Amino acid sequence: MTPLLLLSMVLSASASPSTPPVALEFKDSATCRNRSAVKYHSLEFRDKPVWPMDGRPKFPAGAKYSLVPLGPKPEKGLLLVWAPKAPGGPQLWLDADADGKLSDDERHAMSGRDLEVPATVTVRWTRNPVRVQRTLLLRRSAVGEGLRYAVRGYAEGRLKLGEKEYAAVLLDGDGNGCLDTVGHDRLWIDLDENGRFDLLTEQYPLGKAIAKQGDIYVVRSDPLASSVVVHLRSAGDGKLRLTLAAKTGSQAKATAELISDIGEFASIDKLDDITAVPYGEYRFSRLRLEVPDADGNTWSFYFRAERDRYYPVPLDRETTIPLLKHFQVNVLTRPSEGKIKPGQKIRVYPEVIADRSLSLSSCSIVKKGQARPVDGTAEVLLIAPDGTTVHRSVDGFG
Repeated sequence: MTPLLLLSMVLSASASPSTPPVALEFKDSATCRNRSAVKYHSLEFRDKPVWPMDGRPKFPAGAKYSLVPLGPKPEKGLLLVWAPKAPGGPQLWLDADADGKLSDDERHAMSGRDLEVPATVTVRWTRNPVRVQRTLLLRRSAVGEGLRYAVRGYAEGRLKLGEKEYAAVLLDGDGNGCLDTVGHDRLWIDLDENGRFDLLTEQYPLGKAIAKQGDIYVVRSDPLASSVVVHLRSAGDGKLRLTLAAKTGSQAKATAELISDIGEFASIDKLDDITAVPYGEYRFSRLRLEVPDADGNTWSFYFRAERDRYYPVPLDRETTIPLLKHFQVNVLTRPSEGKIKPGQKIRVYPEVIADRSLSLSSCSIVKKGQARPVDGTAEVLLIAPDGTTVHRSVDGFG
């Protein structure tokens, strides 16, 4: 038997039996069985627009700019402008129709603590994006002039573990309006069948192994909870080690979130150490890397999965994954730009892809002797065919 055939057989064994997909029913409600079903998240603000906005309304002095990170790509979230000291009372503008613009019709007075706004969430970015309507909850911070947000609603139904069905609820844990974020969205499942959800023993991060009567199950969902699958996971582990392809010294730190081929969540927070994980195939979901420089500053780089790339982790064998071995820079334009003509003014969106799968989403720096991070910037050069610099700009990430 060849090593390749043996590896294929070992990995195929991890493709455990699964239940047929079931659809859970979405409920636009803030409570479920007398429990809160929403989780608020803080919005980050800056002093200038996240991206150029042609023909925008005139915002009051002191207005702050943010993105509500809805959908699988946070950098394509909804524009929000917050003016807590506007004449006549606090106001905000929200790009509720997700067209990338703000208009006077999208202005809201916020005299109280809370505001509900219908909003469009793009749950899948494809050639024909999939969009749904959700209710966005906005709440003023208890201290200061900040804002927090939540997406109202959850999905409920019944899931089959083994031969029995149990009442189950899927909730949006990371505030992106989707119900498929492994490790962050939450699953309630009434395992003792008493008609209630015990949040200590019957609440799981999506993708966490669920033990029931000697078997281990993993639940996986699509963004709308319209196709939820329960996998019976095989026993047995492999070993996974993460290293940096480029040597940066022993002080570099990394935190990685990975997802197996059946949707199981794994977290690794140490470089060069061996971590036991259920055997199978794994892809990265998120990666955070901290690297100190020679001047005592600490650089933090945040990556998220742009496309799937799976790494095999066979039973009782070790797999080493070198991080940041390959880099690729792409320059994108919006589809609305159409065919570009000479003299036309266009907007370009550079992206940095590492290891053919991870997109650099943000960078921050903690200066030596300071505690608070500052946003990193990138220099973008447009180079002509003869090598001369046509245009230079410096901007932040996201």
